[in-house]
Amino acid sequence: MLIICNGVFKSGSSWLHAITIEILKSRNIIPSEIDERYTNNIDSPTPIIESKFWEFLVNEDYDNNYYINKSHFFKNNTINRKYPDSVVFLFSERNIKDSIVSHFFHLKNKYSFIRNFSVYYWTIGRLKSYEIVLFNQKYKEAFNKENFIHFSDLKTDFDKSAQRIAKVLKLNPLTDDELLVIKEKTSIANMRDDIARGKTKYYSTVKKGRVKLLREGNIDNYKKFFSNRKLNDISRIDKFNTSLVFKFLYYITFRLRRNLFSIE
Repeated sequence: MLIICNGVFKSGSSWLHAITIEILKSRNIIPSEIDERYTNNIDSPTPIIESKFWEFLVNEDYDNNYYINKSHFFKNNTINRKYPDSVVFLFSERNIKDSIVSHFFHLKNKYSFIRNFSVYYWTIGRLKSYEIVLFNQKYKEAFNKENFIHFSDLKTDFDKSAQRIAKVLKLNPLTDDELLVIKEKTSIANMRDDIARGKTKYYSTVKKGRVKLLREGNIDNYKKFFSNRKLNDISRIDKFNTSLVFKFLYYITFRLRRNLFSIE
C-alpha cells in the first residue's frame, strides 16, 4: 500500500503523517524505504515529489509493500487520476484562518524581516488563502469525505480520528493501549524533541529554529490576529469572490514562481 499524507501548507499534514506512521508501527508495519531517485531532497519527509510520482507508480510494488509519503500534491493530473485500492490518499484539513496564522509564524521564524501580521496578510497571506481554497476545492471534488482528517477533530477527539485513519488504511480498530501510545508519540512535545535530536526530517530545509516551526496549533488562534476587515476579506476569498488583478497577482507570486524554479 502506498499512503499519501497530503494537504495544503500548514494544514496539519506533518501531524497526520506522524500519526499514520505510529498507527502502522502499532501493527508492526514498517514502511519500505523509497529510492532517492524519486525525490529532490533526501533529507525531506517527501521521498516522492510530484514530478516523479508517476514514475514511482509504474516502477514500484506498492501492492505487496507499504510506502508512505508526506506531500502537498496539487496538479490536476495527480489529483484527478484513478488509483487502485492499494494507493490511499489522506488529506489534512484545517480552518483557513488558522492555517494563515500558522503560515505567518512559519515565515516569521524563517525570515527576520517578517514581523507584522497585518503587513504579511495584505501582501502574502491573502494570496496564500486563495491557494488554500483552490487546493482544497480540487481535493474535495476528487476524493470522498472519509479521506479527509480535520485538524480540529484531531485536537478535540484524537481517538476517534485515529480510528478513522486506521479504517481508511483497512486496519482493525486500535485498542485503548495503542491509542494511548500513538497519542503520546505524536504529541507536540515528543515531535519537537524528535526534531531537536534529528530523529525526524520535518522542515529539513530550515537550518535554524526548526523546532519553532512545529507550533501548538490551537483551534481558533486566528481570533487574536484577524480584524473584522481581514475576516470579511478572507470570507470573500473563501467564496472565490476575487478580482482578475488579485488572481493575476496570485499567479505571479505562487504558480509562476513554482514553475520557474521547479518548486515541489
